[in-house]
Amino acid sequence: MRTFSTIVSRPARTDGDRATFVADVTTDWLQGRVAFGGIQGAFAALAMRAAVGPELPLRALQMTFVASVDPGEARAEALVLRRGRAITHVQCTLHSGGRPAAVVVGMYGASRESKALADMPMPSELRLPAQLREAPYLPDRMPGFLQHYRQRWAGGAVPYSGSPMKPSSMWARLRESVDGDDPGRGGAPLPPALDAPEVREANVVALCDLPPSPVMATLSKRAPGASLTWLLELLVDSRTVDPRTWLMLHTETRHAAAGYTSQTARVWDDARRPVAVSHQTTAIFD
Repeated sequence: MRTFSTIVSRPARTDGDRATFVADVTTDWLQGRVAFGGIQGAFAALAMRAAVGPELPLRALQMTFVASVDPGEARAEALVLRRGRAITHVQCTLHSGGRPAAVVVGMYGASRESKALADMPMPSELRLPAQLREAPYLPDRMPGFLQHYRQRWAGGAVPYSGSPMKPSSMWARLRESVDGDDPGRGGAPLPPALDAPEVREANVVALCDLPPSPVMATLSKRAPGASLTWLLELLVDSRTVDPRTWLMLHTETRHAAAGYTSQTARVWDDARRPVAVSHQTTAIFD
């Protein structure tokens, strides 16, 4: 088994406006028979960060899943498309088995003063992690990658329970970031391998792909599903998000028909600070 900090530990190779990040995908990072989409996004984020440099925060990531990322070597190759005065665009292609598996575009932007202000408050009825019980990892019923995460459900139905569809709400964080069963951060030291800014950023990207589609709760038996497109909007500099922090992922299915779903997840940290908004198109093979 490879922890998150281990699987992302290789430094990216840079060459001017290009960068390459290589990782070995092990079976404990699979979702079904292919790599968890969040870890694919993390690989791309690491390659793009190496290409763009440390100056600008990541503001948005757009990803299209083209083919499966299988166990073995995955290679993320990033290229800066344009450096503007405030905005830089980077493209990344993720390869697996010698073929393109995903195409990603990252947008990095400088902060500036603006009168355009709008908050995204977390619903007051959502309970905090300390008020909830830990969800166990069940290897016979859950995808392998979930063993790397701690989860506390705050609302919604579990997948394949034949329940009416409603939004799902779950707190999650990387299991290796905190040892023990403390309900919060509890002053536990952060493992040094997780404290690098680019790893913090990659951790947030991966976590934002964690929740299952709420429409899966309406099914009474297991059925495969797959993300096809992913737009992740970062509302803070994700390098400032401590990996020990619980993140709330409140997910709603906006539409489902013809085997496809549209869903949005809003993300806050355990201080109720807005962190991200995630939009996905998924396919359900039921």
